[in-house]
Amino acid sequence: MKKILATIVAAVAMLIAGNSAKAQMPQFDAAQMAQMRVDQMKESLKLDKDQAAKLLDLFKKQSEEMMKMFESGSMPDMDKMMENMKKQDEAVKKLLTPEQAKKYDEQQKAMREQFGGGF
Repeated sequence: MKKILATIVAAVAMLIAGNSAKAQMPQFDAAQMAQMRVDQMKESLKLDKDQAAKLLDLFKKQSEEMMKMFESGSMPDMDKMMENMKKQDEAVKKLLTPEQAKKYDEQQKAMREQFGGGF
């Protein structure tokens, strides 16, 4: 999950960076960001095709929402971001088997510990 979060943060930062950075950094859209997350989860959680498709839709919507939060150029409301992440986390778990959900929770816990409990 650390890779997923790092990918999201990097992609959003690139989007915010503006035109001056376009020549230096690749630009990611919501679909690309969502696909990267699903690809990582396919490997780590052994998702089936149906799960992957549903998660891809979920992550596309969430990535679009996150991008909208950053469109103003200023930092978005962190409480709102955290609430969106919590809702997404709950939706993800509903699509997973109990074994996958347990592993997902373990990955989330490890990520929170690495980032000092901020997530």
